[in-house]
Amino acid sequence: MVRRMLVVLTGMAVVGLAASGAAGAQQTVRVGLTYGKPALKSVVISGSGEWRARRFSEPFNGEVRIAAARGELVLQIGARRGGVGPWIELRPNEQGRSLTADGSAYRGSLRVEVHANAQLKVVNIVGVEDYVRGVVTNEMFEHPGAFKVQAVISRTLAVYIRDIEKKHARDGFDICATGHCQVYRGVNSERRLADEAVAATRGEVLTYRGRPIFSAYHANAGGRTQPVDEAWPGSIRRKFPYLSAVASPYDGQANDLPGYAWCYRWRREMRPEEIRKLIGGSERRLGEVRDVVVKRTTSTGRVRELEIVGTRGRTSVTGASKVRGALGVPSALFEVERDGGCFVLHGRGRGHGVGLSQHGALGMAKAGHRYEEILAHFYRGVELTENYGSGKSRKLLPPELHFEALESSPVTVPPGVS
Repeated sequence: MVRRMLVVLTGMAVVGLAASGAAGAQQTVRVGLTYGKPALKSVVISGSGEWRARRFSEPFNGEVRIAAARGELVLQIGARRGGVGPWIELRPNEQGRSLTADGSAYRGSLRVEVHANAQLKVVNIVGVEDYVRGVVTNEMFEHPGAFKVQAVISRTLAVYIRDIEKKHARDGFDICATGHCQVYRGVNSERRLADEAVAATRGEVLTYRGRPIFSAYHANAGGRTQPVDEAWPGSIRRKFPYLSAVASPYDGQANDLPGYAWCYRWRREMRPEEIRKLIGGSERRLGEVRDVVVKRTTSTGRVRELEIVGTRGRTSVTGASKVRGALGVPSALFEVERDGGCFVLHGRGRGHGVGLSQHGALGMAKAGHRYEEILAHFYRGVELTENYGSGKSRKLLPPELHFEALESSPVTVPPGVS
């Protein structure tokens, strides 16, 4: 039987860490670190700090192992072991310090909860600015202006998901740490140049009519972004007027990034049997794939409806995002041709194509455009608002772009990449 842990453990007395930043100015966000990952049965947290479980707390100094047994968490520090209830929150003992969970360091506090089948959920409760520091370098290539762009849109998206979309509310946190939201890796992702960009834009978010926007972004638009409702049917365009189709002439910047040229213009060969399996067609129902036909496209040329013709039947995939997902290709902006026994897809861009093109933004930054101009180009009619959307606002105006899109030869998509 697990003994209830009430004895003060060896370690120094501590004071809990408040969210970093000036009092009253910094906001926090709850980041689900274990979302979308294999089931976690135990976690090791190291550092010096205090833990809180229900209504009591104790200091620790060193390593804490947390596991689950009989519906509650079991805490082990050195030779001591005891139950602490269904949840525990650990905080570092000094301002600016971090805790390490299974080898990754995080600022703020770490909350561990037990769920069914003795699975653990780990949530990082962290200041929004420190959260953005842990995102920027995972989502944007190194450049001071491009980092400022990414800092603003990552901060905006975090606030939007937390306060408006609330897509992870039922999961018990605000935003996850994967590409489902934004890739966040805590302290391990912090870099000086990115930190400077975050500090320079502190608290700034994009707003439309006084509310933080859905600051969607993707890797490469292939020369032109697309409206939100064409990427995700069912979305109402008038609710997201700032997510319209705009030219993205600097997307060829991908050609200057080692290993990323295929994101701009790409080529992929697909065997008939591969296509049949990807779209879920059985050989009995569809037979051998004889043709792949683009039936309809969107206003920006992306495939809206793709028909697969077989010897025994035919099937269609409808919707640009569904087409891209079904075939596992970088984008829905492609054409199809038959080459011997294969179908060859010639495409442009990588991602859903809505909002900001990251390669395009990087190219604009390298060309000398300020981060406010880049944001105004990709998100039309928005304002840049201080203090996470509640402070002073200024209208952003897009620059005039006089640039001829770069043409280049298509590059074969690396195996296993989409």
